[in-house]
Amino acid sequence: MSTPQSEDESSALPRLSRRGWILVGLGLAALIGIVSWYALVAAKEPVRWRDVGFSVESATEIVATYEVYLYDDRDAVCQIRALNPRFTEVGVTTQAVSRSDGPEQRLTTSIVTTEEATTAEVQYCEPVG
Repeated sequence: MSTPQSEDESSALPRLSRRGWILVGLGLAALIGIVSWYALVAAKEPVRWRDVGFSVESATEIVATYEVYLYDDRDAVCQIRALNPRFTEVGVTTQAVSRSDGPEQRLTTSIVTTEEATTAEVQYCEPVG
């Protein structure tokens, strides 16, 4: 003879074994460690940037707009590149960023291209001096 089960018992999740709880704990510890490591590495960056947008002015010029964040007292230099539809670099320029203009700056840079570009992006920014 079978005993009737209540609705709560039939839909309950199975209990974890001791080994299961250990694996869950190790997984959470690993996740916390990876996130902490990433946060520490990211916090030490002296310069960060964020692409805002671009505007195609002509077949030989594109204008990139981006934000630069300076986290120490040094100036920076950024390299901005223009790409065609096949993601080939068709123009590149550098832009000096002065700390005296503030720690957060929105910049607009014109790039001369060899053919019509369809996108512009900051390739990198690095501190100088």
